[in-house]
Amino acid sequence: MVVAWNVVLLNIGRAFGVYGATLYEISSTYTLTSRGTITNDGNPVTMDTSGDAGGELFICGGDTGYIFTLATNVLTTEVSDVTFGGQIDGFFLALDHDSSTLKISESLDGTTWDATQVVQRTAGSDPWHAMTVIRREAILIGEYTGEVFYNSGASPFPFALRPGSFFEVGIKAHWSLAKFGTTCIWLGQTRRGGAKVYWLNGYTPEPVSTPGIEWLIQSYEEDGDISNAIGWSYDREGHEFYVLEFPTQRKTLVYDATSNEWHRRGLYSSNDNDYLEWRPRWHCKAFDRNLVGDGTGAGLYSLSSTVYTDVGGEALRWLRRTPHLSDENVRLFFDYFELEMDRGVGTTSGQGVDPLISLRYSDDGGKTWSDARTRELGALGEYDTRIRWDMCGSGRDRVWEISGSDPVAVRIMDAFVGVTKGLH
Repeated sequence: MVVAWNVVLLNIGRAFGVYGATLYEISSTYTLTSRGTITNDGNPVTMDTSGDAGGELFICGGDTGYIFTLATNVLTTEVSDVTFGGQIDGFFLALDHDSSTLKISESLDGTTWDATQVVQRTAGSDPWHAMTVIRREAILIGEYTGEVFYNSGASPFPFALRPGSFFEVGIKAHWSLAKFGTTCIWLGQTRRGGAKVYWLNGYTPEPVSTPGIEWLIQSYEEDGDISNAIGWSYDREGHEFYVLEFPTQRKTLVYDATSNEWHRRGLYSSNDNDYLEWRPRWHCKAFDRNLVGDGTGAGLYSLSSTVYTDVGGEALRWLRRTPHLSDENVRLFFDYFELEMDRGVGTTSGQGVDPLISLRYSDDGGKTWSDARTRELGALGEYDTRIRWDMCGSGRDRVWEISGSDPVAVRIMDAFVGVTKGLH
């Protein structure tokens, strides 16, 4: 059974999270107060609120729906056979992916669920597997197709299929569906096969994964299960990030919508000689911080761009690789490799007083690598330090790799390579 955090910002001044089977309230001093227990089936939970008008928090976990009343801090069990929850116009919505039905509560009353207030999926033959709410609409996605429901005002069941919203892209990993900016994003699939990451543009799913990322996802699938992938999102420093974690493979991919680029994140393991999954899982903006849960433990932390170590002072090893550098298989002689980046960033004491950066290169497509050669980034204030490696050998297809682990700021602006052509 997975024990994990799922954190959500409830309203101004209050934040809640579920760890294992316990609902906690998180104070502005990051003190955790137990507010009751729910069923933990090893899957993530969903949470939404009816706000000031309803004063309730709706929690779906362990195939059960719970209501936490904000005024009394009382947690009660209210509805069964529900997997995903949300809120629109004061109604709580709950999806039962086993029966592919959508249930709703009474308006502004999550303690009342009329058994007749249920709709069965009919637009597609594949059952609904996941749901999220964006722009006052419920996005419901099955294995190969999906659609959008909205509050049409009809009676007795007020929610109906939005005309023109049916789409033929499904979901590969139920818990990869996440709100993303003003839309949503997920690890999807079609009947033609192949997993891609899609976001919803209007009512049309559009792939945001590149062929390279899709090849990587396919390699993960060939290595094991990817249907348990987990997705979540956050905004920071002008960038919108979608974090997609593959627990079986212990890998994390991240999409940056601002730059429209992908990258990998992870914590380097010297035992595995590889980067394993990134530790943060789930996010909320609360008390002027980006709070995240620890996907590997009970910790609750905040993201920072000015702290250069992990929890407990553990070193963070970073790495960047360049695209292949070649010219019609002509042998290239590399006179130098030089970085343009912040220099003179050393610490005042301890590790990083004289920070180092390492360079390796590969001439066989990344199969084997040269020995690492280090250069200084410059002690504190040594802003004229030059970060350059001379006599870098030759090759027909060169990939460069730079890395470091000192707890200092790393801001790379550019790289320069001196190249002389040889003969074919």
